Amino acid sequence: MDIINNIIKIFGMKIGEDNKRQCSKNVAMSVIVCISAGIMLIMNIIRHSTLMTITSVILVSGFAVTGILAGVFRKSKASSLIMAVILTGVFTVFPISGGNEGFAVLWVLLIPLFSISLFGLKIGIGMNVYFTLLIVALFYTPLNTYIVDLYTDNFMHRFHVLFLADSVTAQFLAMSMEYYYRMTRLQVYTDDMTGAYNRKYFIEMLEGPEGLKDDLCISVIDVNGLKETNDTLGHAAGDEMICAVPVFARKAFGEKAVVARIGGDEFAILTFGSRDEIAEKVQNMKDYAVEYKGSLINEVYLSAGIACRSDYIDLTPEGLYQTADKFMYEDKSAYYRQKGHDRRHR
Repeated sequence: MDIINNIIKIFGMKIGEDNKRQCSKNVAMSVIVCISAGIMLIMNIIRHSTLMTITSVILVSGFAVTGILAGVFRKSKASSLIMAVILTGVFTVFPISGGNEGFAVLWVLLIPLFSISLFGLKIGIGMNVYFTLLIVALFYTPLNTYIVDLYTDNFMHRFHVLFLADSVTAQFLAMSMEYYYRMTRLQVYTDDMTGAYNRKYFIEMLEGPEGLKDDLCISVIDVNGLKETNDTLGHAAGDEMICAVPVFARKAFGEKAVVARIGGDEFAILTFGSRDEIAEKVQNMKDYAVEYKGSLINEVYLSAGIACRSDYIDLTPEGLYQTADKFMYEDKSAYYRQKGHDRRHR
């Protein structure tokens, strides 16, 4: 069960550059389809094939729009969804209308394979489920009376078996490739010691669409007393303090919060909401830390600073981070003044 949960978690993670990657794929697909469909359009006009001419026009015009959406406006989701709808509609026409068996075989071989690889998991799996249900309905229910006269007996007996076998195999391969791609990318963005995201990932998140949201809040967290713990209890105890911070953060903020280790014992948390909500979660995080009972340490004290766009409308994401960092150091100074400790012994 843990393995399944881990796989689901990997597929659900944002791993950086998702939008950029998807836009690049959509632009490339749009160009390829426009060129190939354009050639088919000319051939179908010459052959006076009305149905194929219409489908070719739909493909050329539709994929021209998706290419512009992805390449110019960087709208990967809208581009992918329009592509999927167009292809689903066009390739639904072929088996129902009696499009020649060559097109049907081409569809069988390609749709399950490229749907996930091109459109991502959600849209790709949705397309495959739709086409599987369509094939089942056309070949295993009374609806087959509408297509039985359109194809040869040999095709009617083999087509659905070939499609289902191809669909299962292609989806397994596509999902395996996507999983290992995500695992590789995740390693690039993950801090080995704590399992949190690293500074590289956090900066990319700030520079992406998330950094422009109106309810963006950045919290900077730092461990107090790390040097003293290292000196008295050893570096293993200090490492335990650092590794416990992401645990406190996820417990307080939830799994969807972006928790990144910026360096040393400093962490940054990227979340969305009102300042009061974030402040309450930060306080909960501090309380969890004080209550912590580990193998080498019995408590952890944290300093924190919060900066939300609602309070600093004109600041850039980087400016918000610097502001939160400044507040964190003010909180840390107050902590050491209260404890009567010199900051040099942090």
